[in-house]
Amino acid sequence: MSKKIVVTGGSGKAGRAVVKDLLEHGYDVLNVDLAPSREPLAPYLKVDLTDLGQAFEVLQGIDAVVHLAAIPAPGLQTEETTFRINMASTYNIFSAATSLGLERVVWASSETTLGLPF
Repeated sequence: MSKKIVVTGGSGKAGRAVVKDLLEHGYDVLNVDLAPSREPLAPYLKVDLTDLGQAFEVLQGIDAVVHLAAIPAPGLQTEETTFRINMASTYNIFSAATSLGLERVVWASSETTLGLPF
């Protein structure tokens, strides 16, 4: 039986590449994002990761999570919104993963996800 992996932000540029690679390696992948991918490679579920309950729900029964979901660059939202969303979603994923006993969390990010330098 293949391992079940959730990819947060699986509709984004990096996310689509990760989803494709995981599928090619035989994993069962779920794309979790606010919008569906323009290249629907895997099943999609709309989830707001700033809601801790939704983060818990989507991670139940999976083997690993690849966390890529974020506002990817400054200027797309206000700095305060970017910081709030990116920090809350990342905290919620790690909190849910820890509480649920997930053995694998892969997190990729960039300093630009926090907005412009403070």
